[in-house]
Amino acid sequence: MGKMEKGLLLWIEDHAQKGIPLDGELIKEKALQLYGLLLQEEPSTSFSSKSFTASKGWFYRFIKKNSIRNVKLKGESASADIEAANAFKLKLLRVIEDGAYHADQIFNADETGLFWKKMPGRTYITKSEQSASGFKVAKDRITLLFCSNASGDKLLKPLLIHKSAQPRALKNLNADDFPVYWTSNRKAWMTKELFEQWFKQQFITEVKDYLEEKRLPFNVLLLIDNAPGHLELHHANVKIMFLPPNTTSLIQPLDQ
Repeated sequence: MGKMEKGLLLWIEDHAQKGIPLDGELIKEKALQLYGLLLQEEPSTSFSSKSFTASKGWFYRFIKKNSIRNVKLKGESASADIEAANAFKLKLLRVIEDGAYHADQIFNADETGLFWKKMPGRTYITKSEQSASGFKVAKDRITLLFCSNASGDKLLKPLLIHKSAQPRALKNLNADDFPVYWTSNRKAWMTKELFEQWFKQQFITEVKDYLEEKRLPFNVLLLIDNAPGHLELHHANVKIMFLPPNTTSLIQPLDQ
């Protein structure tokens, strides 16, 4: 145990110096790896038969004994605009009442970036380190656009934006069979062109068919945030409303 913990401490210090963040699960996984390697080097004794599970109890004892701290990596976040959010909720309520929209006819669409090599936002550092600096974020990502109505009854088929139109791993496969609409551009970002294509070819078609099944008029309210890749489009049956900047996290349903 002593040898393993010394090696683990050196590994944590090395990662801190390189600006590579660590969370508790990564540290425990590394402890198990080191322990396993040391067992292979030891002769067959009673020590080798002892089990080590890298439990929570061991982890907290280890970080306390070695004065290891959990700190937040440096970074900035936009502050939410409470005043704009409150004003928008009242405006939205008037639009819903004036348009007589049913919850099945109100949709919200938004993107999320999936960084499949993204590192943790916090890290553990030893007592010799004063703080943890930021690091260059891995750019391996895809963008996903999700869209659902206010009732939760209809979730549209997601849109996926990849850097490649046909990755090598997916060759010989038919993209029409995928559980997402597959599209691509060089940076895997939403653009105005892709948003317009999604709106005209996927959103309109799916929502119109859905409302026909529900025997509701094709009269739709679409809420989207004010992102650079979102385009102000016009359609006779769809009203688009943009959320004010820095308000998405504050917009909550209004009691009616």
